[in-house]
Amino acid sequence: MVFELNYSKINAYLFCHYLYKFVYIDKKYVKHNPKTSFGISIHRTLKEYVLKNADLKMMLNLYEENWVNFGYDNPRDMMEYYESGMNILKNFYEYDRKNATEVLFCEEYFDVDIGDGFGLRGTVDRIEKNPDGSINIVDYKMGFEEDKHDCLHSRNNLQLEIYAYGISKKHGLKVSNIGYYFVLVPKKTLIEYSYDSFLIDNLKNIGEMMRKNVIDRKGNCNNCLIRDLCLYSNLRK
Repeated sequence: MVFELNYSKINAYLFCHYLYKFVYIDKKYVKHNPKTSFGISIHRTLKEYVLKNADLKMMLNLYEENWVNFGYDNPRDMMEYYESGMNILKNFYEYDRKNATEVLFCEEYFDVDIGDGFGLRGTVDRIEKNPDGSINIVDYKMGFEEDKHDCLHSRNNLQLEIYAYGISKKHGLKVSNIGYYFVLVPKKTLIEYSYDSFLIDNLKNIGEMMRKNVIDRKGNCNNCLIRDLCLYSNLRK
């Protein structure tokens, strides 16, 4: 039986073994908060914006259709997020049109065999085609402060490296650049991609520990979404 590896699963395990256990072994639900619900609404809108080559009016209609109304503390907070999203998308639309690129795929899924009983899966937000036929792997980020920190370290970003590997194997395309498209700013940041020959071995090593249910290391409870729910949390109420 193939053991599935994906970025979210690996990231949870690297952050905290008990977060991984909570979500992927115990199959417990991590409740949404305003940022996650808002992010889902924006991501869904951007997907359809690209697929339908939408103008601004259609884009805002798509936003309304894709709005996620759970995860907010009260209706007033929800409407504040909703209104801010309208302005964010207007600014994104203008930036994206001025910096137009050919989008080859959006929300592109891959599932590749990496050997030793492991499968690597993922879904890439946006894949752009360059004039020379190579591609750029782009992940949407809202642009909150925690996202910006990720971008500064994108040369060592496991998520983008996994996506680049998976898409190159699926389509046989050369990946030239990887990076983030910050929605709040808006701004796209790309860096040159260089394949890490140790990537697959590292993923398999992590996967082997996950497959054996090695659960013996805690992460930073202060930054954890389940800090109030986890039995092992220092901050559980």
